[in-house]
Amino acid sequence: MSLKWWQLAWWLPTRWRVDNDYYATDPKCVLDLLRVEEFCGTMLEPCCWEWHISKVLEDKWYNVASFDLIDRWYWTGWVDFLKDSFWVVDNIITNPPFSLFKEFLERSLWIAEYKVCFFGKIQALEWQKRASYLEYTPLKYVYVYKKRQRVLRNWKEIDPNTGKKMASSTMAFCWYVWEIWYTGSPMIKWI
Repeated sequence: MSLKWWQLAWWLPTRWRVDNDYYATDPKCVLDLLRVEEFCGTMLEPCCWEWHISKVLEDKWYNVASFDLIDRWYWTGWVDFLKDSFWVVDNIITNPPFSLFKEFLERSLWIAEYKVCFFGKIQALEWQKRASYLEYTPLKYVYVYKKRQRVLRNWKEIDPNTGKKMASSTMAFCWYVWEIWYTGSPMIKWI
């Protein structure tokens, strides 16, 4: 007896799911953030993956502590940002796993003294539970990209599932910027 495709439907989502929500941030996107936001003090990158955000910040002479849960060859220690102890820092800049967006934000707002910046999908604004939470955070800016950004799945040029080059993204991305003592309404800007 042969199985039909719908009998294997439970398996399909895992085939296209990216390991650990690893959508690598294009270094160009970090430079875009640095053109519109100013930073002072220490920086923490808790999802440094391989180097994409941390390396750009270091090249701009920022003092960056880089950690990750997964060993991807560029970090200063194996750390679970949601469970391990952290010291207070001035800024947190990261591209958190989308499935843990809210949890990373809660933790970041507790640790950072000045700014928290997340690179992520614009969809973070639309889920009811997450949107209700975001209403009561010091979200100051949402920098929406006018053009879709190239964010590589598992930082691979070729999609292992299709064999095709992953030249562009079907997802809309933006930078979320929280200023810890900000009390106004969020502002949308385009980059």
